[in-house]
Amino acid sequence: MNIKLWTRTCRYGEEAQKQRIMMMIASLIGGITSAIALNVDSLANAAQGSGMIMTFLILAVVLAVFSYLFQNSIAYAVKPSPRAMGYKPRQLVGYVDGRDTGTPDTWIKRDPSLIRLTGRHPFNCEPPLKDLFDAGFITPTKIHFVRNHGKVPRISWDEHRVTVTGLVKNKTTFTMDQLASLPSYEFPCTFPCAGNRRKEENMVKKGLGFSWGAAAHATSVWKGVRLSTVIKHCGGIADTATKSAKFVCFRGPLKELPKGQDGSYGTSIAIDRAMNDNWDVILAYAQNGLPLSPDHGFPLRIIIPGFIGGRMVKWLSHIEVSDKESTNHFHYYDNRVLPSEVTAERANEEDWWHRPDFIINDINIQSAIRSPEHKEIIHPAPGKKYTVRGYAYGGGGRKVIRCEVSIDQGVTWMAAQIQRFEREWYKKNAKEKCMDNFDSRGKHWCWIHWSIQLETELLCNSSEIRCRAWDSDHNTQPLHIAWNVMGMLNNSSYRLKIHKCEDKDRKEGNGAVWFECPTLAGPQPGGWMVPKDEKVRPQALYASLGGIDPKRIPSKNFSLAQVKEIRNSVTLVIDGNVFDCSSVLKEVPPKGVVIKIGGTTKEQDLQGLSIPLAKLLVEKYQGGKLPCLGSLSSMA
Repeated sequence: MNIKLWTRTCRYGEEAQKQRIMMMIASLIGGITSAIALNVDSLANAAQGSGMIMTFLILAVVLAVFSYLFQNSIAYAVKPSPRAMGYKPRQLVGYVDGRDTGTPDTWIKRDPSLIRLTGRHPFNCEPPLKDLFDAGFITPTKIHFVRNHGKVPRISWDEHRVTVTGLVKNKTTFTMDQLASLPSYEFPCTFPCAGNRRKEENMVKKGLGFSWGAAAHATSVWKGVRLSTVIKHCGGIADTATKSAKFVCFRGPLKELPKGQDGSYGTSIAIDRAMNDNWDVILAYAQNGLPLSPDHGFPLRIIIPGFIGGRMVKWLSHIEVSDKESTNHFHYYDNRVLPSEVTAERANEEDWWHRPDFIINDINIQSAIRSPEHKEIIHPAPGKKYTVRGYAYGGGGRKVIRCEVSIDQGVTWMAAQIQRFEREWYKKNAKEKCMDNFDSRGKHWCWIHWSIQLETELLCNSSEIRCRAWDSDHNTQPLHIAWNVMGMLNNSSYRLKIHKCEDKDRKEGNGAVWFECPTLAGPQPGGWMVPKDEKVRPQALYASLGGIDPKRIPSKNFSLAQVKEIRNSVTLVIDGNVFDCSSVLKEVPPKGVVIKIGGTTKEQDLQGLSIPLAKLLVEKYQGGKLPCLGSLSSMA
């Protein structure tokens, strides 16, 4: 019997809840059916008294409960094969974003709220920081940041193979079913792109990388087989190589990318890191309780806790135990922090790329501010407080021990409250005995949230607010940016500027202030580090934030009065263009027809729509699913 059991792998998502509900309904139906079968003769005499009916109902409920518990126990007792669990590439939303039409990734369904940083293709994105933070400890997979160097390969679980070669006793090729049959391990882990907050560096001086904001990181529950287990399954390190084996090299599919000799993406880690189970290095085939999605490496990727995301090879195809580190193109020409005076030309001429001291592996200490948001306004009031909130994470398993805020340019600092999640997750979910005492392992893989309440009068009389974090080795964030040509590991203290509301258009006054972030992710305009006269092409904004392709806007112009007179549909003006929104709304929003969605700041105005409808409208708009009728006349 082929039992499709999802309970074991779906504890962290909506699928788990749906599966439990369906199981309960099935159990109830089964209980009633069984009760009818056991009481068929008695039911014929049910009219003789209500006591028999009560007995029947009690028996039905008892049988339903028994049936549910029995099925649930089977779900945890039987280890299903990945095929029985439906291991196919996981799609994260219901439709293809309009921006992916015509690209090699048109088969992948992506959340349109993600901010695209390199145009329509390849897909490199991060969520709005407020969405990432507000989602809580575990990041929903659909808004997990993505770093792709090219098109996403279409790989079948059944056909994919992973070969382990080099200094092992037995060179072995694994199918995915074979890897998934090995003992599994599951745990939460935060990892960032090494370019998190790169746009700030690009404002100092343009480097080689595109402009990440402060949300190029995420936290997921990863499940897979330990790398050490796989190598041991190959007989372990060869007897003749116990001293010479120093690295484990990884790569993805061949001919995946235009650069490098074989067109693969690859890197390596030290053998000690790979074989020590305290470092939790796994070959992951599940994320947040479900199969990987195409953008996150289906069917297999490596997870190296404490490291930058650039070492965690997706679509993993080849593993080699070696006496030397990887020779892959991307191992040397990516993920390096070179001295500030080294330009790209000098790096190539003097071959700085192959100097071992500048490689990035472990993450550095990092923090940023979620609220106040960019362009948020607060008013001073005696005794009134405002809660400043943010995140922090560290690398190498080091614990974040302190988060601080300064409102006097870093002269003095105030300690914030830290909210930790990792220990509670292990208490509720860990199966291994060594996890009973989480702190005894000395490894901390996940981010924390922090908060501090400040007097509004104090904030409104300051010119900036900045934050920094400390780890258990007492590393902290510097006050100023240390520019490097690749724009990596920028962890300078995160600074918001505070401005008096003197602009006539704001109509605030009374001592109110507004906050300005250093930058906004991708090509979005705004931020105190961004030149005030910077102009962004409409096409670039569309590729990043979605909406309507400027090339596809009908030439017809509407006045605001004409928009309001349209009766056959719910017609709204969104970011200056006119859309038929009947697929989302049944009536015009309470506060009018002019909606502002573009960008990711507090300036969005959804005219009093309820949160569910507002989210749906934004999703449809950003994904290009609302018919555009034309533009609002500049004379409106």
